Amino acid sequence: MDPASEELERRSRYLSSLIRRTKLGAAPAPAPPPPPQPEPEPEPEAAVVKREAARAALPVEEEKEKREVKDEGEERGDGKKGKEEVRGKDDDGAGRKVTVRVRAADMPLPLQRRAIRLAYEAIAAMPRLDSKRLALALKKEFDKAYGPAWHCIVGTSFGSYVTHSLGGFLYFSVDKAYILLFRTAVEPLGHPR
Repeated sequence: MDPASEELERRSRYLSSLIRRTKLGAAPAPAPPPPPQPEPEPEPEAAVVKREAARAALPVEEEKEKREVKDEGEERGDGKKGKEEVRGKDDDGAGRKVTVRVRAADMPLPLQRRAIRLAYEAIAAMPRLDSKRLALALKKEFDKAYGPAWHCIVGTSFGSYVTHSLGGFLYFSVDKAYILLFRTAVEPLGHPR
């Protein structure tokens, strides 16, 4: 045997003996249990009531405001990022995750929830996304429930710059469908003379 092979064999035997001694000599000590986590203190009831009242506050005056729609990083009307996953049922009854994200909003939460629910139900009822049908359904429902002059744009890629009435703007997505729902002020037509 050459000297390099002898040295390699010697080192290998030495490491094997060290491993054997370590396994035999030091039985692993049981890990100490983790300390119990303290329970978070509940919020005072006054703070909860105050926060809910601030969310439910409705704008009093009707004025127009220009809004540019941005794809990412927008906040909801209540100051929180809007993303949540909703479990829905497929035709075969199995649940699937549907991502709903509010991109920008100037609309009371109950109206936001209604728009998202209507969009989700309409998309779930369609075998394939029909943008025109979805836009028409949302517009008609909001015109009927909250008065005229609602507009809806649905698609997977579009740009917009719209003028809307205060408290009447919602830009959200349900899976890959992006939906812009907004209201404009209606002024009566003058009669020509």
